[in-house]
Amino acid sequence: MTISTTLSQIKSLEKDISSLNTKISKEKEKEAKALDKIAKATKKISSAKTTTSLNSATREYQNAQKDLEKSRTEQAKLAKQLATKNSSLANKQKAISTAQSKEREKQQKELDTIHQQLLSESQNKLEEFTKFNINKPVTKEYDVFISHASEDKKDFVEPLTDALKAAGINIWYDSDQIGWGNSIRQSIDKGLINSRFCIVVLSPDFIQKYWTNYELNGIFQKASDSNENILLPIWHRVTMGEIKKYNLSITDTMAMNTAIHEIGQIVEAISGLLNINTDEIIQREGAF
Repeated sequence: MTISTTLSQIKSLEKDISSLNTKISKEKEKEAKALDKIAKATKKISSAKTTTSLNSATREYQNAQKDLEKSRTEQAKLAKQLATKNSSLANKQKAISTAQSKEREKQQKELDTIHQQLLSESQNKLEEFTKFNINKPVTKEYDVFISHASEDKKDFVEPLTDALKAAGINIWYDSDQIGWGNSIRQSIDKGLINSRFCIVVLSPDFIQKYWTNYELNGIFQKASDSNENILLPIWHRVTMGEIKKYNLSITDTMAMNTAIHEIGQIVEAISGLLNINTDEIIQREGAF
């Protein structure tokens, strides 16, 4: 039975129940009127002074008594019908709740499948792009690539990017690099390939996002193709437990934490890494 059919049945049952309650209310009014007539007839009987008045009052009493019995019989009948309808309604509501829950689970599985397919396709494209360009001499356009959730921009990421720029560090930041009409995937891939380091601002919002997962997968791929330590995690409003549930391997990478480190300290640490990296490049070139 389809959900639409069950919903139609529920609507019909609710209409029947409403109708039965109206009928019961009317029968209760009849019952009240019959009781009132019985009371009045009883009073007339007790005060009757002639046979005629006594007989008249007695008939009124008997007629009222019949009305009372009829009303109560009808109420019992209606109450039984109402109980049956309420039971059917409860069963239908339970059935629709179960059906809707299964439908939501089905839709979620379909969405998860689509998401995994998109993620897999994007990852394959990034891997192909990386492999194609891995042996080409590439000039790094950016010192640091910043991966983050948009929800963290105002309170942390924008102040961090401002501080990095002020320190003379060339950064890839989506708000600066992805313009109107640009391909998001191509822009991210280019930024990842042409950055020396990759900052990942791990937060509860980061964990839930498609694009941040896409970026992190690209960073892991870039790191696996390089002998250099390029991943720089920053924990922001997130716990060790949440990180472990999200990605166990990233917990093994030394991270900075906004609960402990100020932006100035983070910028100073990145500046130090850039200087060390530059010195290593000069030493390797000098060895040749």
